[in-house]
Amino acid sequence: MWLDLGLIVALSAGLWYWWDTMRCNEIAAQRCRLMCESSAVQLLDSSVSRQRLWLRRNENGRIELCRLYSFEFSGDRESRHYGYVVLLGRRVVETSMDAWRLPQ
Repeated sequence: MWLDLGLIVALSAGLWYWWDTMRCNEIAAQRCRLMCESSAVQLLDSSVSRQRLWLRRNENGRIELCRLYSFEFSGDRESRHYGYVVLLGRRVVETSMDAWRLPQ
């Protein structure tokens, strides 16, 4: 009985983590697209990549998963520049894009 309960809990936790990660991936990708559109640059590879996962306290002192996503963009279609988005839970808490120049 305890083994069955343990398996159910483990399976539930795994499914929750997978579902939460998929949702966070969507949020990060959407934010990256918006950042690139507002900066008039092209999001390369049409994707973001999760680089790191850790635990961090939110503003209420509660521990949440924090995820760092990176992406690449180009302003001239020849060079690659980098940016990142940090999610705490499902909220974007930090963003950054490399400085870049328009072609002459």
